[in-house]
Parts: sequence; structure tokens; C-alpha cells
Amino acid sequence: MRIKFWGVHGSLPRPGKSTLRYGGNTPCVEVWTGGTLLVFDSGTGIRDLGDDLCKRLQGDSCRKAGIRGHIFLSHLHWDHVQGFPFFAPAYMPGNEFHLYAGRSLDETISKLMHEQMSEPNFPLCLDSLAASIQFHDLEPGQRIRIDNTEVLTHSMNHPGGSLGYRVFADGKSLVYASDTEYEAAAAGPTIEFVRGADVLIHDSMFTPEQYSGLVDDCPRESWGHSTWEGAVELANAAGVGHLILFHHGNDDDVVQEIERKARQRFAHTTAAYEGLELEI
Repeated sequence: MRIKFWGVHGSLPRPGKSTLRYGGNTPCVEVWTGGTLLVFDSGTGIRDLGDDLCKRLQGDSCRKAGIRGHIFLSHLHWDHVQGFPFFAPAYMPGNEFHLYAGRSLDETISKLMHEQMSEPNFPLCLDSLAASIQFHDLEPGQRIRIDNTEVLTHSMNHPGGSLGYRVFADGKSLVYASDTEYEAAAAGPTIEFVRGADVLIHDSMFTPEQYSGLVDDCPRESWGHSTWEGAVELANAAGVGHLILFHHGNDDDVVQEIERKARQRFAHTTAAYEGLELEI
């Protein structure tokens, strides 16, 4: 299983001097299980992923058909879908993409993605994309089989709902848990979902001081995001192999200090950065 990070920042893109080390693109993670392409979230990082896929798989051009991928969205907030209209392979005939997200009572992934790419929000409509686009609404606890890979869904703690995903392939497993607020008192089901994963990618947007409001008198409890302490507590409780801190909400110097502190409590911790590659 090969993993590469294309966007690691949360809430909004933040290009500039303060995010040069870790990157300012919003969430997008590429995963290959053998010849199967999985993508987790389509924030602004998916634009660079799309350009790179064209170069790697189609000889510096997207005019040759053949890219097939499965894009799993944690949820449909802007920072997790805003890059899809700029995903070049979706505009090329012969390519095929399956988009997955949680089902809700009054919305579907198809409806919301169509609304994003419609006037006055965007000049081209989603139906004009030349690639084959198929939509799949998911329920928590659902298991999806793709080639020799299984993906299990889990309900996360986030306003409006969010899905976590656990990928099983070749005897290894990866958990993607962006946009979730860790609460120890209610963490039992999530600990079991994560237990024994080789890699855990987990929301760590806030410092404890930001979360409690000590920094600016603005508590962030119930906002649906975790502190690095919560991510570490989950990693320890679930016995994971490698913790990746993700969905950053701070400048590089703060993220670097978060990583340093987290490693004191869970040694195999890495703060995600654009371009980070792992193989498990």
C-alpha cells in the first residue's frame, strides 16, 4: 500500500510563507493498493494530484484514456470538495471515477457536487465532464469491495456528519479520520474501528490551548476537530503503528512544535506535509 499526501491543511487553502514547510492545500491523500487507485478527499490538493496522474499514467498528457479511480469524501464541506472542479483527469474521455460520501436524509453526493459546479458558482457544469463519473452514497459501517481492496466506513464526530475510512489490502490497513473531534468518553467504537491499524491519519487541527479558548477567548469545542493530544490518545488506545497528524490549522512553526510534543507521547508520529510518501 503506497500513500502520498497532496493536501494537508484544513478549513481553507493557505498558500504563503507561513505554510511552506507543510503546505497550504486542503485535504487530499492518494493511496495505491496494487493497481487500485483510492483518493481520500478532493480539497485543493487534488489539482496537483490530477496533473501528476496525467504525467505518470498517460505520458505527459490526459488525452489518452485509462485512469480509473475511487474518490472517498469524508464529508462535503468546501475544503474537502473544492478541488474537484480542477481535477484534470475528470475532463478526459475514457477515464472513470467513482465518488463516495455519506448519505444524509435530504442531500446526496450527486446533488451537492452538481450544485458546486453550476452557475453562478462555476462556469462548467458537472455533467459536461468527459470522464465517466459515478456516485455512491454510503452508510456508517458499510464495507465496500474494490478489486482486492476492502474499505470500511465509520461515523465520525463532526457537525453535519463525517465518515472515516479503513482500507484493508495485502494484510495491511490504513485509517483515514479527517474532520473528527476526539472525545474520550465516547471513543469506544472509534477505538475499535482504528485498533491495530498500520497507519492512522487523524485530525489534529488545534492545540489544547486553542481548543479550550485560552489563546483568544474563543473555545473551539464542538467545532468537530481534534487536538494533537486527542489524536495521540486514540493512537495509544488503539495500538496503531504510525500516527499521521493531519488537517492542520496552524502556521508551520506551530505544527512543528505540535509534532515535537506528540512524539513525546507517541514516538512514531509524523505531521503530514505535502509530498510525504509512505509505504506499508
